[in-house]
Amino acid sequence: MEQFLILMAILIGIIVLYVGTMYLNSKVAVPESCKEAYLEAQHCESCASRDGGSCGFSDTLEFMKEVKL
Repeated sequence: MEQFLILMAILIGIIVLYVGTMYLNSKVAVPESCKEAYLEAQHCESCASRDGGSCGFSDTLEFMKEVKL
């Protein structure tokens, strides 16, 4: 029973750490040098799943190379 409690404490700690990180990250503004790329990425449809498929990792890398700042 003691091992179960330790495991639960570790799991809850990881979840709290994740939620806290996401909360703090949402409060940070996007740097001005990245704002254009950020706004473009918010409306990106190149990786949207359509017809049951989505772009692969290599396609994503090629797209990122094209829009590299």
